[in-house]
Amino acid sequence: MHLDKNNLAQSGRILPRLAKAALGTILLFGAGGMAIAQNMVVRSTGPSASSYPAGKKMGNNAKISLKAQDQVTILTKSGTRVLKGPGTFSLAQRTGTTSTASRRLSSFISNRGNSRARTGAVRAAGGATVETPNNPNIWFLDVTKGGKFCVADPDGLVVWRPDYTGSATASIVEPAEGNVTEIAWRKGNPLKAWPKDTLPVTNGASYRLLGSNVPQSVEVSFVVLQNQPADLNDAASMLIENGCTGQLDLLVETLKLNDEDAADQG
Repeated sequence: MHLDKNNLAQSGRILPRLAKAALGTILLFGAGGMAIAQNMVVRSTGPSASSYPAGKKMGNNAKISLKAQDQVTILTKSGTRVLKGPGTFSLAQRTGTTSTASRRLSSFISNRGNSRARTGAVRAAGGATVETPNNPNIWFLDVTKGGKFCVADPDGLVVWRPDYTGSATASIVEPAEGNVTEIAWRKGNPLKAWPKDTLPVTNGASYRLLGSNVPQSVEVSFVVLQNQPADLNDAASMLIENGCTGQLDLLVETLKLNDEDAADQG
């Protein structure tokens, strides 16, 4: 994959062509947006977590009984819904616009038009709080995050950095031989193509990354998906099944309408 530097938009805005390349084959959209076949648990904590494991699918008439300290995040047609115990909740009680999740996911994946990456507060040197963008695409490899990383398009993998206010580099180390490959970003550019010619993107391949503006290195292990996700449930299921928790967390957080709208207190 060749990335023309002129095709990388400034301030974290990504042109449609690059987003499509990073995704490989964009998740399939229907006329009304992305299909969500069932309600699916994507995160669960508390005493009842074993009864509602991540990946569990439920119909719209399902009832969920939670104890104190329980919290279950469910992917629904209207976005994400967070249920907090104690209490019994019916998935049929939820109201909302069914296209909300589709619009948000479409923007999250393609980042087209006026869509911008959401920002989050981080601590800078001297204790000051600055705003940096969150990763705008689940298929962009965050140079600051380690763990298993699901790859949708091995030929179009892109490395993303959260701090693009200046120029930066990152060293990628191949653990077995210790070979080091360096990539560089220009000021204002958050994206860089993965050097696949020297570091193949294969299933199970592991690499250690150290960014010049990152406090510590991280180790990434690739999981190359055999099939492209067909819909939102499919995408979340693949991330769960393959242990790509960082991408799943990013997907869940991005789909949340907001804390107040997403939470039901028992």
